[in-house]
Amino acid sequence: MIGAFVPSWNIHIAQTERLLARTGAVARTVVDRNAFLFGNLVPDIYVGYMVPGIQHPIAYRITHVAKPEHIPKPREWEFWNTYVAPLAERLGISCKTPRSGAERPILASSLHIEQDYVSRCHYPQRYMDAKPPVWQGCTADADLSREALDASVFDMVLGAWAHLVADNLWNTRVNEFLDAHGGKPSEAFRIKKQGDFDLFGKALPIDLVPRATPRLIAAAAAFPQYPIEEQPVLLSVGVAHETVRTNHGTPDPRYELLTTDFFEHVFAEALDHTETLLEERL
Repeated sequence: MIGAFVPSWNIHIAQTERLLARTGAVARTVVDRNAFLFGNLVPDIYVGYMVPGIQHPIAYRITHVAKPEHIPKPREWEFWNTYVAPLAERLGISCKTPRSGAERPILASSLHIEQDYVSRCHYPQRYMDAKPPVWQGCTADADLSREALDASVFDMVLGAWAHLVADNLWNTRVNEFLDAHGGKPSEAFRIKKQGDFDLFGKALPIDLVPRATPRLIAAAAAFPQYPIEEQPVLLSVGVAHETVRTNHGTPDPRYELLTTDFFEHVFAEALDHTETLLEERL
């Protein structure tokens, strides 16, 4: 199964959180963080493995701009040239200058804050002297003006590109690891490799979940590679929510094929590589 040779949503969400927490090119460029987070999940939605109920799946070679091979490497540069660069030029976006609205970014949902908000209803006695609850929403969530949607579509497209950058790097490094250890792609390798990725992903602390706002749904429908319908958006947000909610794996995973050093090194490299490419191209 080709789709097995990609990082899980645990890893993509974790990398998104770390990029947004930095003060680098990504954090300076993204205004709609909710759309950027969702964009980091977009390439996997219509493949059909991660999200249930996809009535008309789209081939991995299309969603990930990749050749159908054992360890596919998405052509992130082709996606950039086709979708990111034209949007950036039309909207006048550069990571070197602040974007309009950058001072009030649209945030994704924090599962920790969401749980606190709900708990106040069920356990009011715990919050007698606490501060008022935080509602994770803003007036910009309902802004469907052309300017607002253009901004959110760009951030969603940028997130999808970041997903492809990560997949390309992870799969390149897996291929190099395999070559260095004299292995070759096989079903046994796939199972061990995917098990290792699952262990690593579930051990990562993650908290952010995309919010299915009117603006996010409208931006997804305008995604330039292919429109994303409302139902898949809602299903994807649900899968992401469950992924974050249940992400409590062992802090010291025992890998069968790959190593702790491999995962830590490539995870950090993916963050730096994404920032470097964005600085160079935008």
